[in-house]
Amino acid sequence: MKTKKILILLSLSILIIACGNSLERAKRTVGLIQDNVTLIIGNISEIQNRELDLQQDFEATINLSEDLSGFGQSDNPLNKNIAKRKDLLAEMEESRQQLLELCQELKDIPENDQLPKDQITRVIEYTTNLCDKTDIYISNYLENIEIEDQSYQSITSEEIDHESFFAVFDNVNLLYTENNMNLDQILEYFEPLNTLLVNLKVYLVNLTGK
Repeated sequence: MKTKKILILLSLSILIIACGNSLERAKRTVGLIQDNVTLIIGNISEIQNRELDLQQDFEATINLSEDLSGFGQSDNPLNKNIAKRKDLLAEMEESRQQLLELCQELKDIPENDQLPKDQITRVIEYTTNLCDKTDIYISNYLENIEIEDQSYQSITSEEIDHESFFAVFDNVNLLYTENNMNLDQILEYFEPLNTLLVNLKVYLVNLTGK
């Protein structure tokens, strides 16, 4: 009988530890999701800042030479702008991959009666949707930025004239219109997802007491 009681107590101890681990894992994972969502927001903000610099960078590139050959220089301001945006898109993709892994981690956390399943399910749903929309944004932006680069390079052509010079602006504007349409699809998820994450994090902190 005494041995049986000991086994029961051990079983209860293991159960309590498992429950505690589930809560801690959930809190940690939610915190990491918040961090990566914040990183994506920061990357988008930086990309937009670089887009706002384009007019200034365009004028600076014109001033590099008298014959527009500056547009063919690898280190001109426009090329530096493009390279920076590519780096930011690569960082976004890293965060997107992290979010997908964290969603899977949330799914794999052992069941616990104290875990709010509905909230966790909604966090996974919104985060997955955000990742899907971010994938479209990144993929299309990378394609468009190559076309943008080619448009600037075309200015160095000997056949460039007044009409084709200003056609570059029309081409670039069309690319940004598409990029911004894809961005709008992402932005609609940030506020509701952030609210879900904050509420879930507060709940888990209150449960764990830290």
